[in-house]
Amino acid sequence: MWFVPVLVLAWTGGPALRAPAATQYARNACGPSVASHDVQEPPDVEMWNAPLNAAGEHELILAVHRDGDRFCFRYTWDGVVRTVAPTIRVRRGEHFAIRIANDIVGPSAGESAASTALPPCKPMSMPAVPMQHWVGYLNHIIDDRYVHMHAVDTNLHLHGFEGPASMENVFLSTLSTPMHACEYDVTVPRTQPPGTYIYHTHSHGSSDVEVAGGLDGAWIVEPDAPQLARSAEHVLVLRYRVPFVLDNPFAPNEDAYVRASAAHEGSLRPASPIAYDPFNPPPWPVTYPMRAGGVAMDPTGCNGVVSESLVSVDGADAPASMTVPAGQTQLLRLVNGTSDSPKLLVLRDAAGNVQGLHVVGLDGVPVSGDVEHPLSGYLALKELMLSPMSRADIVLTMPPGATYTLSGEPYCEGKDAFFQMHHDLLRIHAAAATSSVAGTIDSAQLDPSNTPAARLVAFARTHPSLIHRRAITFTEYLFPKRGRVPMHYGFYITDTTNTNFHEHPFWPIYRDGATVPSTPDIVVQQGAIEEWDLVNATMETHAFHIHQMAFVQEHSYTGVPVTVDTVFVPIGSLLPNRENPNYPLVKPSITRILLDFRHVPKGEFVFHCHMLFHEDHGMMGIIRVE
Repeated sequence: MWFVPVLVLAWTGGPALRAPAATQYARNACGPSVASHDVQEPPDVEMWNAPLNAAGEHELILAVHRDGDRFCFRYTWDGVVRTVAPTIRVRRGEHFAIRIANDIVGPSAGESAASTALPPCKPMSMPAVPMQHWVGYLNHIIDDRYVHMHAVDTNLHLHGFEGPASMENVFLSTLSTPMHACEYDVTVPRTQPPGTYIYHTHSHGSSDVEVAGGLDGAWIVEPDAPQLARSAEHVLVLRYRVPFVLDNPFAPNEDAYVRASAAHEGSLRPASPIAYDPFNPPPWPVTYPMRAGGVAMDPTGCNGVVSESLVSVDGADAPASMTVPAGQTQLLRLVNGTSDSPKLLVLRDAAGNVQGLHVVGLDGVPVSGDVEHPLSGYLALKELMLSPMSRADIVLTMPPGATYTLSGEPYCEGKDAFFQMHHDLLRIHAAAATSSVAGTIDSAQLDPSNTPAARLVAFARTHPSLIHRRAITFTEYLFPKRGRVPMHYGFYITDTTNTNFHEHPFWPIYRDGATVPSTPDIVVQQGAIEEWDLVNATMETHAFHIHQMAFVQEHSYTGVPVTVDTVFVPIGSLLPNRENPNYPLVKPSITRILLDFRHVPKGEFVFHCHMLFHEDHGMMGIIRVE
């Protein structure tokens, strides 16, 4: 339901990974916390200039530290110890190594060991916990497994990487070896589109806390021939401000409301599952009431009551400030590095007039499809929705003396989500150019009907027999205390194409010696094209992501098909429920995507909601491409 970082960070150890009782996080391990409104862009790390390891590979060693609520990557570059997550720059076809050393609960031997001395990491095993059953969506059974993890494990995910999943295996655990470090040997495919990507930790049960605290950064795939000088690029990462600051001091206390919601779930009795069409599912009662414990929800279903955490821009307090040369084309690489906060972005001039956003790339993929000239074409948008971990490359040329403001605007996030407010995020000032090095580029507005995304949609429409369809449904619950298991949330992502489905959390099972699970939720043949209906049966937005590939969103928030790797999934709509008016019906929303598996490497990887609080509480599945 809700994520509030200051609450999540108060988690304690559980049956899977329990922090030692005397754990003391290293003070100042992540450097000083500086309050400033001036953007300081993250330092660049060019992997082709990284030191060679014992195996002769260019290697970057990132040591994960915790300092109170903050998490950081410590690393040495040019002889200087740094704690600001670097922008990692790579080239297509390049091979390199990234080592993640886990120093969260103490120094790891693997941070300084030779790469050839590191044992291979093993997957994080799930603990043996009892399974409980509840009544779920359409009267189907929920298989509930409660596990409470402390954020002591970590690993790495190169979000948007289109190579083999084995190169950035997110099932691995840094705590699985005495060295507490994992080495990732990566080769960037020559087919990887040039653009902006993001890396972050992905240890199940810990990723939400760690990313909220700062464990993410941009990685950029360089074009073979740059169209702009590096000085005209600006990597702008939105993250939560740490120490966390909530944006609405008037939010009500929800404790009684939460208890009432859990009691309602516990009162439901098993009944026969109802018949349904997976691609046109019926309305179903909401999980959380409209009114309880003195809290009344928005009757439209659009706005929640919970405070959201303020964000920063490259660590600068919002509204942050930066200056660019007037009259010269700039490339803004916008990254939503928050763990749980979609942002609806609008750009305005000093008079408040909306300025068009010239988007040349989304989630690393040039919207034109021209990988040799990724800035050659743009989509003109008045607003831009960036889900957590989504990215947008925007070209901008400003007149002298102008000031533009990038803001986050309220949108319909759902009654079971945050209270949405307007926030100015970044002020961009145009000053007289001191040189003409950056220059300008020719970038033309695209015909939305003639992009690669639109062409794949057209192919699917004219060849329906070649397209396999699935319905993937998002559900969430709050379960009451039962026995020794406390009240807790459960989030699920389920293939409901199978009408005998069970909602179950992410729970991988491994054969002896295996590093990937043996229990996929979905099996796809390499070479297939599939159309998935993302069915949101909740009154909270979600963000769908699948590893190792991009996909086409057929009807995007922009109004045209686009290729992305993370997609905003809007809420359903409320309808009256005569049997229980306090629990109205939800008519699910459907977000339709096309997934082209013709060039996706074989292997096992995951799909999940990228609201990481949801993912860590079960909303993740396993897919096998064979």
